Amino acid sequence: MSSTIPPRALPLVLVASALLPACGNNGGRDTPGACETGLLLPGDLVITEIMADPPGADSGREWFEIFNASSEELDLRGAVLLHSREDGTDSKPHRIARSWVIGPGEYGVAGGLLDEEDVLAVVPYIDYGYESDLGDFRNAAGRLAIGCQDDTLIDETVYVEPTQGASRSLTGDRTPDAGANDDLNLWCDATSELDAEALGTPGEPNDICFGTGGPVSCLDSSGIVREATAPSPGDVVITEVMSDPSMVDDDDGEWVEVLVKADIDLNGLALGEESDLSDATPLAGNDCVPVLAGTRLVLARNDDPSLNGGLPRVDGLFDFALNQSDNDVVLSYGGEIFDVLPYGSTTAGVAHNVDPDFENPDDNDDPRVHCRATEPYGDGDLGTPGAPNVECDIPPPDGQCLDGDGFRDIVPAMPGDLVITEIMANPEAAAEEGQSEWFEIRALVDVDLNGLELGTVEGDVRDTIEASSCVRLAAGEFAVIAREADPLLNGGLPQVDATFGFSLVNSDGALWVGTAGATLDLVTWPSVPAGAARSLDPAAADPAANDVDEVWCPATEPYGDGDLGTPGSANGSCGGIPTGTCNDGGVDRDLVPPQLGDLVITELMPDPAAVSDNNGEWFEVLATADVDLNGLQFGDDPVTPDVTLPLSGDCIAVAGGQRVVFARSDDPLVNGGLPPVTATFGFGLTNGGDLLFVGIADQVLDQVTFSGSTPGTALTLDPAAEDPVSNDDEGNFCNASAPYGDGDLGTPGTQGPACGGSGSGMCNDGGVPRAVVSPVLGDLIITEVMPNPNAVTDANGEWFEVLVTADVDLNGLQLGDDPLAPSVTLPGGGDCMAVSAGQRVIFARQANPMVNGGLPEVTATFGFDLVNGAATLFVGIDDAVLDQVTWSSSSAGASLSLDPAATSTVANDVEANFCAGSTPYGAGDLGSPGSANPAC
Repeated sequence: MSSTIPPRALPLVLVASALLPACGNNGGRDTPGACETGLLLPGDLVITEIMADPPGADSGREWFEIFNASSEELDLRGAVLLHSREDGTDSKPHRIARSWVIGPGEYGVAGGLLDEEDVLAVVPYIDYGYESDLGDFRNAAGRLAIGCQDDTLIDETVYVEPTQGASRSLTGDRTPDAGANDDLNLWCDATSELDAEALGTPGEPNDICFGTGGPVSCLDSSGIVREATAPSPGDVVITEVMSDPSMVDDDDGEWVEVLVKADIDLNGLALGEESDLSDATPLAGNDCVPVLAGTRLVLARNDDPSLNGGLPRVDGLFDFALNQSDNDVVLSYGGEIFDVLPYGSTTAGVAHNVDPDFENPDDNDDPRVHCRATEPYGDGDLGTPGAPNVECDIPPPDGQCLDGDGFRDIVPAMPGDLVITEIMANPEAAAEEGQSEWFEIRALVDVDLNGLELGTVEGDVRDTIEASSCVRLAAGEFAVIAREADPLLNGGLPQVDATFGFSLVNSDGALWVGTAGATLDLVTWPSVPAGAARSLDPAAADPAANDVDEVWCPATEPYGDGDLGTPGSANGSCGGIPTGTCNDGGVDRDLVPPQLGDLVITELMPDPAAVSDNNGEWFEVLATADVDLNGLQFGDDPVTPDVTLPLSGDCIAVAGGQRVVFARSDDPLVNGGLPPVTATFGFGLTNGGDLLFVGIADQVLDQVTFSGSTPGTALTLDPAAEDPVSNDDEGNFCNASAPYGDGDLGTPGTQGPACGGSGSGMCNDGGVPRAVVSPVLGDLIITEVMPNPNAVTDANGEWFEVLVTADVDLNGLQLGDDPLAPSVTLPGGGDCMAVSAGQRVIFARQANPMVNGGLPEVTATFGFDLVNGAATLFVGIDDAVLDQVTWSSSSAGASLSLDPAATSTVANDVEANFCAGSTPYGAGDLGSPGSANPAC
């Protein structure tokens, strides 16, 4: 069937002229109608609602609604109403014989009644009775028309397949229009109750039809039609189903819970059981029903709490029955399925409950994340309608654990990843010693404790940490493993991450942790004092260093019920650390720990170009005295050192004046050709700026900060500033110029050259010092910005372009999103960073084209974000802004490109002079980095 009405088969005028007398001279009536005066024009009246198949007998109960779409009051006296078959044949007319006035924007209703006041008073919504002239409306399909006897057709429409007891109505989300009512897709069954037997809205705005092909609309609190706030996929999810209540009948007590994750309107959502949406039941009518994010909607068969089992509230009703088992519940919006929740067998009186960690449409259909509800509601059935669901005991697949709302592979600890740091073998404050024993472990890298094996003899597994959820321990964090989790029984432990079932003996004891039978750490003790934990000195936090009895001491800080220890927190120093001896060529000797001033950070490579960052990063430390590096700590946060060198074992001796290199890899075939590496580290030196420290026994010996880096170029300290105070000034560092290994620039293991006037306005130009030529206002123009790359992540692919209009040096250039607090300052000295007029330079989050989306050569990197929404970007020198741009939004995968006609520091202040980049580059994003922009 066509979605628009077919042409009439019989002109209206022929029917009317043949069957009705002419209007003539108005027959002495007081006022002529709009047909007779020529005021009634095609489209002025619109047929908007038709009751073609009322409940019971049709005669006398059929009606249709007419809307005055004109701006004038219209008297329908003399107009002709016509009913016929769908094709226009077998037509029956009726001429309106009396004054019937419909105001502009108002509705009138004509019905199959006698047009007498006492009869119309019985059916108050009918304004005019055409008696039986139009005959009974056909229940399958028919046509209605309004016209004048001069062959003027005002409006006509076709109705098809009416539902008994429900009018067919033109959607109420738009002003009625004589063209729109030709589209059968815009008609639907009314949903508002007219009386106890029928649905319809005669004389009132119609119900809104869903699935009309346009956006869903609704009436706000002031009666104005607005577009409903639609959910996106994933914003609504079915979380609980009661398909078999036991306290009340199924017809009254069935319900479904839907979690809403964004602010939406309920209008447009529908619930059903069929995937073809044939039974989809709308959950809201005409009025807008706003729903806030986080709401758990309760959709039920009955909204009376005395009948529905005592539901706390009902947000929407549905009229279909839920199968008790082996069924689907389907949630849709605007004809599109948003979620399907299948459920299997059921228990009477118990709701199907989705685990809270899997409340999303992608995961909630997995039967493993379903379980029976356990909390009673209302009259006593079990469920949490409108409230958070209960957690399910979800068995993970082998080798996996539950992480948030999904399973992932367990990351087991490997040798060297965990260290035992504290042991409470002889508690005193708790009532029972067996309940209050515990020990503490620290992670040196990120690991999961799932599957961790525990015992008192190496390789003999006495207990295993088993949990469905991932027991994650991040690098630097402590886990407390105890005999008892209840703080009322375990001596008041502040945390318990896992439990064990064997005893820790007070003397000649041992504790072993392993994985798959492999040893991770083993410690022994001759004896322990009562009420005090055996505490490892932080400087010996290493599976080898903690083998020495001298690095352990009794804890001194009270916890919980009064025993001494620091469960879950860093231990205190045992005093005089580093203590003990190391092996120097086969001979044990006392350690010589470094003191403040003995170690100076002199060079660092955050952004190698010849090899990847995770292989080629390194830093150099100058020893100013003969010391041992045993127990040395370093990292990017002095509070939680990333690396602690072994305290015992071979002496790690360095001589005064020696420069040692610490690197991500000690293989010269991998690390870019570095000289011998003293030790490796796993943390990253951030390209856009970071902190780096070295220390001993939790005391900082030296630390430096840097705000940015140049790809393939180390930051080297001027030899005149090689002390722990002078290297705090970033201006004393400059870009290295001498190549090493595979071609990056730096002097790892040897002293770097002078920075050539660093901090004094000088730079090194091919080995010759000269004055830095700093840019002035107008010399640098920001011409292109990529805040929102699509081919790679924002953190890898953001960049911006600066056009140089004069020959200048970029030494000391400041970059960032706040001129009062620059995020990056390029080195003021070192090699001259010369650029020429007309050159376009690129600053990016990453220099590697394999990572940054295929950018051309990057001049320098930065670490701050280019925000996708409203944001600012500036370049400056000596705290003076040279250029600044702002934007309010950006498009994914396309740069903000300045029109070439607006290339100035003034014109680029106007956001309208930027447009989306259109030229593909690199990995496929759009922009012209390093090249002239196309016109907007």
